Amino acid sequence: MIWLLGIVLVIQASFYWLLKPVIVLSTPLFELRSFGLLGVLFIVWLLSGSQQSKNF
Repeated sequence: MIWLLGIVLVIQASFYWLLKPVIVLSTPLFELRSFGLLGVLFIVWLLSGSQQSKNF
């Protein structure tokens, strides 16, 4: 039974170690810290759309 506890602890520690970079990079996105930058990028994306060609 003690080995089961050890395996669970090792798995949890390894998942945290492997996913830590993803957690660090995604936290500002989920906390909307970069909301202004995302808004500017969205506006640029909307304005950069090409107009439809009448030759088609």
